[in-house]
Amino acid sequence: MIIRVEDIPVQGKQESFLEEDGPLNDRLGGETTDLGLRFSGPIRVRLDLSRTGRIILVKSRVEVRVQCTCARCLDPFALNLSSEFKMSLRPRPDPRLAPPEEVELSREDLETDFYEAEEIDLSPLIQDQVLLTLPPKVICREDCLGLCQRCGKNLNREACRCAVAEVDPRLAPLKNFRVH
Repeated sequence: MIIRVEDIPVQGKQESFLEEDGPLNDRLGGETTDLGLRFSGPIRVRLDLSRTGRIILVKSRVEVRVQCTCARCLDPFALNLSSEFKMSLRPRPDPRLAPPEEVELSREDLETDFYEAEEIDLSPLIQDQVLLTLPPKVICREDCLGLCQRCGKNLNREACRCAVAEVDPRLAPLKNFRVH
């Protein structure tokens, strides 16, 4: 989504649109991803844009559907994600006015990005927001039992008849360890 700075009135404006999932899937590694994640369908985006001089405030809400593979049982499932964020966009400062070598960033600095021209492409910003909503480990449900370590059966669907796991002989003395 490309917006022109001058097209944002002082009172602000709202935009709603669908962003294609192709670029997001490419950023995840395309068809060959080992993450077990694939975006399915467009990203629903709602933007609230306001402007004070050359500073633009972007409030956004995104919703997306992700096809996942459970990290415990390896079953495929769908996950609906939504996220909200705020970002301040400012004109890029003159590179000749370099800041000191070390600068401590504030929370406001972390919510600020820069633009150079009169048109701003919000697609990378939206893609980053969606990628940040992905959980570090996707599981189909909280009580997922996963796979048996010995036979590989999905313990959510059937019980296995494997013997109880043997304790590593090096750790066996800890079994009788008592704290008083």
